[in-house]
Amino acid sequence: MLNAQGKPRYWLGAYDAWHLMLPVALAAVLVVWALAPRPPAPRRVATAPSPPLAPSSITQPAAGAELRARQFQSIQGVAPPQARVFLFLRQIPRPEQLLGETRSATNGAFLFTMAGFPPGDYGFRVEAVAADGRRSPSPEISVRLTPEPPPTPHGPSGRAPAAVAPRKPKPAKPPAKPPAKAPAPTRKPPARD
Repeated sequence: MLNAQGKPRYWLGAYDAWHLMLPVALAAVLVVWALAPRPPAPRRVATAPSPPLAPSSITQPAAGAELRARQFQSIQGVAPPQARVFLFLRQIPRPEQLLGETRSATNGAFLFTMAGFPPGDYGFRVEAVAADGRRSPSPEISVRLTPEPPPTPHGPSGRAPAAVAPRKPKPAKPPAKPPAKAPAPTRKPPARD
């Protein structure tokens, strides 16, 4: 069925002029976009990777050490030079907590002075942070602090004094005789005339 102009009856004359313009305009936009010059990609400058950090470690007290509570006064170790060093404490069942911060020396040595700790089992670790943000954690060491022994009445050695047996009196010796005097030399009186 055709209309008066020889077109299908659902065809309206208004579509003849612009219905083809939409696909042509879309194709033109895609061609322009595809052929448009692109800005050059930024050059990536290859940087040499930073050398790895020296590992951090705790040197004193030794891992697994058992100390009297009063003997535990400091934690020493090594870390990368001039790094910020953080000391962490873990006491079971409590979570890990930050105890302090210091800066390592130019040779990498660091020292934390400790306040008194009650007897118990403790875990310590340090983490060094270099100026560029790289981190160097240490393995955790465990330390057991034991209570001070109670004072003993026997003295500082903790041992009782040795038992002393009573002495038997020695038999009395007769008084010593004074040494015999040597006979005095005899003198002859001078002769009289």
